[in-house]
Amino acid sequence: MKGTRLKSKLLWLILSGFILSSTACSDDAGKEGNKKAGKKAQAKAIPVEILSPTIGKASSYYVTTATLSASSDAKINARASGVIRNIYHEEGDDVKAGDVLLLLENDDQKLRLEQAEINLASTKREFNRLNKMKKAGAVSANDWETSNTAYQNAKTSLALAKLALSYTEVAAPFDGRLVWREVDLGAYVASGDLLFRMMSIHPLLLRVHVPANRIEKITVGQTVDLTVDSIDQSLEAKVSLVSPIVDPDSGTVKVTVRLDHYPEGVRPGDFTEIRMITNSRDNALLLPTVAVIEERGQNYLFIVKDNKASRRNIKVGYALGDKTEILSGIEASDQVVVKGQRNLNEGNSLKIIDSDS
Repeated sequence: MKGTRLKSKLLWLILSGFILSSTACSDDAGKEGNKKAGKKAQAKAIPVEILSPTIGKASSYYVTTATLSASSDAKINARASGVIRNIYHEEGDDVKAGDVLLLLENDDQKLRLEQAEINLASTKREFNRLNKMKKAGAVSANDWETSNTAYQNAKTSLALAKLALSYTEVAAPFDGRLVWREVDLGAYVASGDLLFRMMSIHPLLLRVHVPANRIEKITVGQTVDLTVDSIDQSLEAKVSLVSPIVDPDSGTVKVTVRLDHYPEGVRPGDFTEIRMITNSRDNALLLPTVAVIEERGQNYLFIVKDNKASRRNIKVGYALGDKTEILSGIEASDQVVVKGQRNLNEGNSLKIIDSDS
């Protein structure tokens, strides 16, 4: 009996030791597995796209708005009084300088002209007669002077009569377009009354007031980019005039921009956005703007170094649409993260992927 009990105790001790040993081994294996999993998670590479900077021209722009205006804008007023006999052109008509727009009744002016011509002929004959007599010493100096004065006055009267008759024909002062007509056929107008408004719309002009501290690089002949609101289209214009003075009240300089070529539908009064270069730098380092991260006033980006993310604080220059000029902080040979950079930290392992994948 004693032997049986001894065997049972021995068997129980052996089984207990085996269970404890198995548990310890299981714990050690679990800890080792966790360590390996942690290292694997820590070493997992983050997929990113990269791009090296490009070298190009960086420019700063002065952007503002203005309205298109005619190169010439004139209100045409009557220079004589009378009833309107004929109207030859309507609103919207394109006319040439000298084209007759309107005719006033001119019977009175024609009669005055005829009378002036008769008077001139009479005084001229008398002057010629006395002039011959003067050479022969048969006329007094006083009589000759009186005849000469009458002759000169007659010539002046004829010139004035012709001028008065010409005022009854209202002509276009320049090539352009009639934009409105103020009077109707048969109406009586007095001298000074408004008849038409006329504009020269080739070219169209923009007058822009640029801050004096940004005017240095703006020159006559410089190309200007325009976006006309009514047609939602970009056009090119040229700087035609830069004022030689600064407006002391606004601190600006007037710049006149000339638009020579434009599509149908562009008119004076159209609202226009203007972009003109105020400075530029050649051989600038350029990157997609999305690569630049701004945080608390500091701009930075990530480059690839030994397949890991390396943060670089940078100084930016001019913005050019979807690109930004980098003034300092990286080299032209650096590989810059342009996609996936928002969640990066210093030292993250990186997996470079093709932008097309």
